[in-house]
Amino acid sequence: MNPPKDDLFAVLDESLTSLREGDVVVISSKVVAINEGRCVTESDFDSTKHNQEKADVIIPRSNWNSPLTIINNVMVGNSGVDRSNSNGYVTMLPAEPFVSAREIYNFLIKKFALKNLGVIIADSHSVPCRYGAMGVAISFWGIHPLQNHIGKEDLFGRKIKVERSNLVDGITAGATVVMGEVAECMPVVIVRDVPNVEFVDADCKDELFCSFEDDVFNVLYERFLS
Repeated sequence: MNPPKDDLFAVLDESLTSLREGDVVVISSKVVAINEGRCVTESDFDSTKHNQEKADVIIPRSNWNSPLTIINNVMVGNSGVDRSNSNGYVTMLPAEPFVSAREIYNFLIKKFALKNLGVIIADSHSVPCRYGAMGVAISFWGIHPLQNHIGKEDLFGRKIKVERSNLVDGITAGATVVMGEVAECMPVVIVRDVPNVEFVDADCKDELFCSFEDDVFNVLYERFLS
């Protein structure tokens, strides 16, 4: 797909020849953003203004040229703006990632006559105290994001009180290893036979996204909350 705008659905229609019940389709946020026309020329892009308008939290970094930000409940640099594989453009994150995830889900469900399908829109971020980028879901549709272990017993009979597994980000992290970060040209990955996934045609982001007040890591950024 070519910036500044291209048709993702035409590409999916041509390149995806089969899907099975229970598949999870992971799609790079870059191609979703290009489909939305979220690319602008360098000369027309104001990074400071964009962060002020789009980021929920802005954390200045004196040793970097861009701030650390929180957008779509993900901590990323510079509001997720990307210049790689953009052919001279600046590519922003999708404007409505859950709307796009639902549209892709509806398109694929109809195309392949499926009942159970997951769609995840993936981006990359880094985590504290570690080098390297890894995949994270900025949106999803068709699946519950978490597996709940509350009330279960561990190997020694101890009841679990708070533990839940983040399936959607785990799936995304594995898929983006296959996608790659540079010139691999693999923006769509089909993940198959994932255990414990529950399918649902609904907006389930509130199952995954917590408020800043409830975030166990908010001590790291609470003084930057407006």
